[in-house]
Amino acid sequence: MTALAYTTVSGLPTPALEVNRWLEWLPEAYHSWVLWGVIVLLALVVLRSVCCRVVRRIRRRRPPRIHPRLEKYNVDRAQLDRQRRERAAAIVTTSTGNRLAGFRIVRQIEAVFVEGYRSPEEALVGLKAAAAERGANALLNVKTERTAAGRCTASADAVVATPITASPASGASSALPPASD
Repeated sequence: MTALAYTTVSGLPTPALEVNRWLEWLPEAYHSWVLWGVIVLLALVVLRSVCCRVVRRIRRRRPPRIHPRLEKYNVDRAQLDRQRRERAAAIVTTSTGNRLAGFRIVRQIEAVFVEGYRSPEEALVGLKAAAAERGANALLNVKTERTAAGRCTASADAVVATPITASPASGASSALPPASD
């Protein structure tokens, strides 16, 4: 008999009757309050979801705010690479040995060391830029290594070098002024 109370004439259960079956354990006076409470809770969940999406969309349009203590890490890597390559162009020659073919070493500046690059090529460009910042135009004893962490390091001796020109007896002009006695 109870099964017939929850079915319609066509024999299919109606949603309202199904809800009533779920609320059997509650007194009849509270059924409407529970239904309205569930509806309000669902509306709040939907409203919260919509508000979160709107706020997220607004935040995406703003530029990111970086904490003042972390601003030193917020750098444009592409721009740094371009600047590093421009500075590295001042280095005219490099050598893995202690001699420079075609150049005379005028002065040794200092040993230069860089670390933390992704590839040996990047480490070499960084090494050249560091040497150029110190006033060098050539590098001697260039070495690159890969660390256990997978990063690359490079080291060299930064020097100032001038090109060796042909002797005046061979008819070529010298880039250096003649020596005075």
